Amino acid sequence: MPEVYWLLLFLAGAAGWYLAYIFHNVKSKPKIPGEYLRGLNYLLNEQPDKALEVFIDLVDVDSETVETHLVLGNMFRRRGEVDRAIRIHQNLIARPALNSIYKSTALLELAKDYFKAGLLDRAEALFEDVIEIGLQTDEAYPLLLSLYEQEKEWQKAIEITKKLEKVSGKKMHQITAHYYCELSELEFKNPDDGATAAKKLAKKALAYDKNCARASVLLGNYAVHGENYKSAIKHYKAVSKQNPEYLPEVFMKLREAYFLQEDHEGFREFLTKIKDTELSGISFSTLLADLSEGNAEKKMILDWLLEKSELSLLEVNAFLKSQNVKGEPLSKMGLAKIQISVESFLKERASHECKQCGFHGKALYWQCPSCHYWGSVVPIMPSLN
Repeated sequence: MPEVYWLLLFLAGAAGWYLAYIFHNVKSKPKIPGEYLRGLNYLLNEQPDKALEVFIDLVDVDSETVETHLVLGNMFRRRGEVDRAIRIHQNLIARPALNSIYKSTALLELAKDYFKAGLLDRAEALFEDVIEIGLQTDEAYPLLLSLYEQEKEWQKAIEITKKLEKVSGKKMHQITAHYYCELSELEFKNPDDGATAAKKLAKKALAYDKNCARASVLLGNYAVHGENYKSAIKHYKAVSKQNPEYLPEVFMKLREAYFLQEDHEGFREFLTKIKDTELSGISFSTLLADLSEGNAEKKMILDWLLEKSELSLLEVNAFLKSQNVKGEPLSKMGLAKIQISVESFLKERASHECKQCGFHGKALYWQCPSCHYWGSVVPIMPSLN
């Protein structure tokens, strides 16, 4: 019996302690719900400054309200009220009792505020602080990379891609190659002094991504500038293997390099190799517009077009510009009307499209202006559909 008595006494005491704990927790927070409601009421009545004061004061009440402040700060930033978002996040960081994860999160959110406000130096410093803490590097590194892209700090961007690869395990060789191409183009702005460095950087881009068509385009351009036409031909032809969609961008340059190299037969052989590919139409239509009547190449290409079962609009346009079809002349009026119609369509139509987000434009961008993806904007091949 004594053992049972002591056991019951122990259980009664434990139960009393547990009830007292619950009662204490309930009693210790009677004001928080009311304060939250008052703050929310200010927000609903479009009085964000008063709401801001209420929520900031709540930090003194209970550290658990930090989550609410983070949500509120994000809401202000999304609404474009960056000043208010900055004030909330700065207030959080100033609290000495914040644990490391909350402090890191508040620093990251404040960095995003500065980034959106265009205060890039401050944002950069805070992103680096978050990375040094080491708790949210998977989010901080991509944001810092985006900042360096905006600042065109390509060398810093390259360093970040290396670190990001280690953190995420994701290969970033294609993006890194574009950064080296950006550096290469900067060097070549003064070709007398920077040509050698520009070539090395373009080759480094190829070392990171052997299928970087942009690097081959640059090397071809540099070779033409140095009157090394044989090398230019090699690099321009590489584009057709790396990414055939970019062939139209270098096609006429390739032809010129062949001619300056006095290798007309080599160019005809190249035309024969690509005549059955999907992109022959856009290349051939560009060439046809440049060739004079009676040119042997022009006759050869027109014969190839007649053999095709279906033509793209570019091919139709190029073909209609010729003087006859199978030796039978078209009426000048009919030819003019058809040609004007097709050319009007082509003039209004975008010439380039981003394969990543669908952005349409009339110029080649190596980085999509819309989704900021690298190497995704390519020439469009219009069809009859």
